Amino acid sequence: MTATAIKRELLALPETERRRIISDALDKLSVPALKELERHLRRLAHPEIPEDVWLGFEQAEDGSGIEIKDEHFARPPA
Repeated sequence: MTATAIKRELLALPETERRRIISDALDKLSVPALKELERHLRRLAHPEIPEDVWLGFEQAEDGSGIEIKDEHFARPPA
């Protein structure tokens, strides 16, 4: 069965059944897969936000950003 056929059958179901099936499928995803899906859905919900802003948010969420302090601006690089 193709993804298109699955999508067509899913959309033909009543909304309550669709919700149950999607919820069951989400329960089976790994934590990294859920995180990736959530980030993708945020982008779709807010297309007006530039990609670099999303990357900054995600770095902060992952703890991989850098902390900028006032002293960084006291002596800027040449």
